[in-house]
Amino acid sequence: MKLNRLIAVTVCFAVTSSARADILLAGIAEAKGGGTVSGTSFRSGYQMAIDEINAAGGVLGQRLTLAQFDIDSTPAAAVQAAKSAVAAKPFAILGPVFSGLTSAAMPVTQSAGIPHFTGGEAASITKKYHPTVMRTSLGQQGSMPRLATLTTYGLAARRVAFLWADNEFGRDARALLREGLERRGAALVFESAVQPGQKDLDSIARQAQASQPDAIVLYLNEGESVTVLQALKRQQFRGLIIGEGPLVSATVIEAAGAAAEGVLAHTGISVDLATPRMRAFVSEYAKRFGAKPDHNAFKGYFAVQVIKTGLVRLGKVDIPGFMNLIKNTRLEGKTNPDLMTSASYDLFGELNRESYLVQVRSGRTEIVATLSAFDMPFIELANGKSWALNSNELRRELALAVGRTNTGTTPARPPAR
Repeated sequence: MKLNRLIAVTVCFAVTSSARADILLAGIAEAKGGGTVSGTSFRSGYQMAIDEINAAGGVLGQRLTLAQFDIDSTPAAAVQAAKSAVAAKPFAILGPVFSGLTSAAMPVTQSAGIPHFTGGEAASITKKYHPTVMRTSLGQQGSMPRLATLTTYGLAARRVAFLWADNEFGRDARALLREGLERRGAALVFESAVQPGQKDLDSIARQAQASQPDAIVLYLNEGESVTVLQALKRQQFRGLIIGEGPLVSATVIEAAGAAAEGVLAHTGISVDLATPRMRAFVSEYAKRFGAKPDHNAFKGYFAVQVIKTGLVRLGKVDIPGFMNLIKNTRLEGKTNPDLMTSASYDLFGELNRESYLVQVRSGRTEIVATLSAFDMPFIELANGKSWALNSNELRRELALAVGRTNTGTTPARPPAR
């Protein structure tokens, strides 16, 4: 396969009269193939952040510049892009988004000592120690226990059907979610893998409904999420449908239409946060790109803001100093509003911050509840009330919040140890 079919390279160097060197970033984004929706959103997010920062004077008096590598969503392209990015000697590498492509690129970046921000969420990414890899969202080690808790304790689902993407992203989630559901007393009554790009999912939808679940959990990429939601709509499924961020992305909601109404998702970030800074981000993104940003767009934006925040706090452009600071500092959202929320990284590059339960209502997502960071056992609902995760009060309040008044209040308790 010829190289030009694998990767397209755009190098954007801003002209500056400053004698100080620019700070080069390298972006790797899926622009063709199965990762196009996620990759282009991620790229748009970090491009927007770079432009905003430069318009405000740059970082430590230096402008950010970008070497962009667009790929076709194949591992070979990801590896080649990573090699080209490392050769450019940037301060940091941004992307890819898909977990499998990130895993392919990581051996190339591991020995380079360059900060590597990934949109991938698969648990396997940080199981293999990479000294400079960092997530731009919660990894599955953090998100799957929260999703299991919301499904069982919060929404009182005891019989659960689970459809998952048959790729690294989905397979890693499957093991963690199964464990989380079982520890919280739920029975997995049906599960099925969904192939990337699979178009006919009516049979799987029928089987899921026939298992009589209280909830169907979907852990799929955007394209398959649309197909499954439409299939469940045709089956007239009336139970809970819950998943993670991709399930309620703007592209899925628009394409699925009425089939997405009422769907719930746990997400590491919500662009519906009712803060002036998030509203400004959403407004400017829509103005520039003609669409509402999704979680992947925010991932890209967040990565560049972390770089800026870390360098400003460090006071110099120095990779070892930056990595040491980022791995040992909690970045406070109150003093760094462009981050939108407080966040911290552990030794392995896992990100910890608050997350959200959202629901699709009238074609847009609304925040139902906020889950505290640092594994605190409380949820704050949109009405300002906080309840313990495993409490009847939470189940009653959450049932009302999502419009399901027939939900019981008997706790789904974990098995005795």
